[in-house]
Amino acid sequence: MTARTEAEVVTDTSRLRAMLSSAGLQLLNYALILLLALGVGALAIAASGKDPVAAYQALLRGAFGSVRALANTLDRSTVMILAGLAAVLAFSTSVRNLGIEGQLYMGAFIAAWVGFGIDGLPSLLHIVLAFVASAIAGAAWGLVPILLRTRWDVDEIVTSLMFNYIATFFTAYLVAFPFKSDTTILPGTDPINATAKLPRFIRGSPLSVGFPMALVLVVVVYWFLFRTKQGYELRMVGMNPRFAAYAGLPVKRSALLGMLLSGAMAGVGGASLILGFFGRFITQFSLGYGWDGIVISLLAKNNPIAVIPAAIFYAGLANGSLEMQSATQVPTMLVSTVKGVIMFIVTAQVFLRHLARRSPR
Repeated sequence: MTARTEAEVVTDTSRLRAMLSSAGLQLLNYALILLLALGVGALAIAASGKDPVAAYQALLRGAFGSVRALANTLDRSTVMILAGLAAVLAFSTSVRNLGIEGQLYMGAFIAAWVGFGIDGLPSLLHIVLAFVASAIAGAAWGLVPILLRTRWDVDEIVTSLMFNYIATFFTAYLVAFPFKSDTTILPGTDPINATAKLPRFIRGSPLSVGFPMALVLVVVVYWFLFRTKQGYELRMVGMNPRFAAYAGLPVKRSALLGMLLSGAMAGVGGASLILGFFGRFITQFSLGYGWDGIVISLLAKNNPIAVIPAAIFYAGLANGSLEMQSATQVPTMLVSTVKGVIMFIVTAQVFLRHLARRSPR
């Protein structure tokens, strides 16, 4: 072994130790956040006269206590993973995309339209076409806010937020009038064709191939951001847009690409719900999954891999809350309390890191 090779081994070992140390600190941070949030929830349960231990046991049982419960949780986590990836793609490029919910709505509606409006296609081709159309719709819905930012320096926080309401009410109009179906009580489209439905794994459970597809997309996004030149440029722009501009990196083009990729991922998330669970587009089909995706991304610190456990945890809270209410009469709104505490802590951490970077040294 040459001296140069030995030096390389020492360098690689140091890098590995640094990575493991960073990962360990991040896991410890996650554990502390979750414990604190669950602790606040336990105090709220105790204040109402209920048993926190019994309530959390029921919640855990409802989320992971059986094969069917686990399958249901993984199914709900699918859209949360995709929404989290959408936020990661935006925030990694300094794009403050608060329009994920609206992009999810537009992707969902277009996927439903392709699902019931096109006949005679092979199942694989039909599903792929629906996902591609949903990605295009989600990306297109984020185009106006990012063009307003890159051309006229209009803050995309406000415009993307406004586009959420436009998407919600626009799709509500579509299913209430031109695309209204007579086969559903709630305003909605016609059911999608069987060829557009995602195959399911377990009989009696909605878990479909959408979940492993989401895991594949996690790997793709990680590879793109951390193993490609384009991803490196996007992350450098996200870390410090002013320095990136001085270095000659295409800041505006990176912001545009970040928003388009984010919108496309959100659109795919909406399609996963329609093709895998609902089988048609209905109003108010999303339970705030776009907003959950933003918090999941912040909790994961924009690491695509860390999005997976964060999304499964959030999905477990949502599914387990029903069993908790049924078994212990603790209302499902407790989950909103836990999620609110998580959001507060994560936001506070982001704010403090921002202050630390801006403070004079």
